[in-house]
Amino acid sequence: MNKKLICPHCGSKDVEKHSEYFVCNNCKNSFGRVALSDDGIPMVDAVTGLRFRYGDIVSGSVRLRMIQEKDGSCVYEVYDANEGSFDKVADVLSKEDWTRLKDWLFNELYLLDWNKEYIPENNGQNQLDNNEWELGIDINWDEVLEYRGYDAYPPYWKGFLKAVEPLFNKLKK
Repeated sequence: MNKKLICPHCGSKDVEKHSEYFVCNNCKNSFGRVALSDDGIPMVDAVTGLRFRYGDIVSGSVRLRMIQEKDGSCVYEVYDANEGSFDKVADVLSKEDWTRLKDWLFNELYLLDWNKEYIPENNGQNQLDNNEWELGIDINWDEVLEYRGYDAYPPYWKGFLKAVEPLFNKLKK
């Protein structure tokens, strides 16, 4: 079993493999089943777009928009809105790279098993960064999976950022 495997529900490393999926011994949730759309199509084939926004109103935010083309490639745009300025880069991911990204999201980061909303516990002890994020996954052109958070993130957040970081790095060039 992968040493970095953690439960996408609670972040526990105390997970067990059960035939074709995993069960968390901490929160008792299962995860890692084959990711299928409501129509029974593998998510890697069903996903037709992605939208992501991260940041805050005061200091700015970054955005990513991805749309699959008929040939299977993906057109994407990354934006950086920061303190009144605005940078944008547009490019194309090959069909292979787009498929690899979708595979990573659903089969390594267990995106279908993420909670829909992440909000920090308000215990008065922690200072919040005021960072909001939204992730929308377009499925078969007519359905959207939506995830969001405010200063709280899924256990696989760093893996997600690692997957989209090369696209945002193009803004720096």
